[in-house]
Amino acid sequence: MMDMYLRGKVSELIESIFPIMGFFLARRNYLRYSAIGSALLVCAVTIADVGAQDIDRFGFTRYLMGTEAKIVLYAADSTEAAGAAGQAFDRINELNEQLSDYLIDSEVSRLSKTRGQPITVGENLWNVLFTGQKIARASEGSFDMTVGPLTLLWRKAMRRATLPDATEITNAMAAVGYRLVELDANSRTVQLNGENMRLDLGGIAKGYAADEALKTLIEADFASAAVDIGGDIALGNAPPGSDGWSVEVFDLNTENELETEKLTLANCGIAVSGDTYRYLEYDGIKYSHIINPRTGYGVEHERRVAVIAPSAMIADAWASAYSVTPWESSISDSIDRVNLSTRFVERRESGLEEVNTGKFLRD
Repeated sequence: MMDMYLRGKVSELIESIFPIMGFFLARRNYLRYSAIGSALLVCAVTIADVGAQDIDRFGFTRYLMGTEAKIVLYAADSTEAAGAAGQAFDRINELNEQLSDYLIDSEVSRLSKTRGQPITVGENLWNVLFTGQKIARASEGSFDMTVGPLTLLWRKAMRRATLPDATEITNAMAAVGYRLVELDANSRTVQLNGENMRLDLGGIAKGYAADEALKTLIEADFASAAVDIGGDIALGNAPPGSDGWSVEVFDLNTENELETEKLTLANCGIAVSGDTYRYLEYDGIKYSHIINPRTGYGVEHERRVAVIAPSAMIADAWASAYSVTPWESSISDSIDRVNLSTRFVERRESGLEEVNTGKFLRD
């Protein structure tokens, strides 16, 4: 396999940078792009000197779920580390085969073809749908896994560089709505109660896969580990001798100057949502690839959202939700959610505005 691992003594100063902007696919110069103002928000996980003498740090990378999947773990033996990382990557690939709407034979794609009947689903799909529906209700539809019909329209629009037809959007919207999904926890069944529905788990599945990959590493006795799948990061125990993983958040201040804030985190998930490069510009208006389920159109505001949550799956879904929720509503809602820490940065008519909650609050 095309695994790559980098080995270094933990007593040496080593940094491993994880860019977690979903649309930044392994850009080695992503910090430079931030510095010239092309991006509003970037995060990175860095690993510094942890002081242990008998433990090494190992990093592995594979291309999975349409993006780079990265694992960093601490171990005493390179063979054992590589074996554990391989198992974690296999777990990610297994989940992709179940949860990807790009694969016509995936479990979620098969479910999307059903109508009006309860379908028993596997544990993984159930876990994602159950949590996703909770967040859909809590966000009043800002997060919605039924946007698949709209996703297809906008994928085609991006390729053709033209807006979807208004009639097509209206027709697709008829098949969108989280209330059309009925879950029965007793029987672990899912029922789709609309015509032409299509589930799209793109706003939550990578976070779940990161959590599950980390769980695989922990079960193999590698608890000091971190998993990043295209910007959705699951953090395990702190590296040996350290208080946690060093997380750096980069954004622009009101003078368009780059600012950096460092956080120390462990045993949580973190995700960033937003867009700078993936958009469709039509008649002078930029439409993001991030679709607002309430309107059927790509969002027009330029916003970055970072979320810290108990798991990467929860962080992933809430970052997606807050990307489309109106500015004031996003802020007021996030303040009330004590299990979330959030950072919002948006370019508005009055200039660049930033709001932080929880762990993002500056001293």
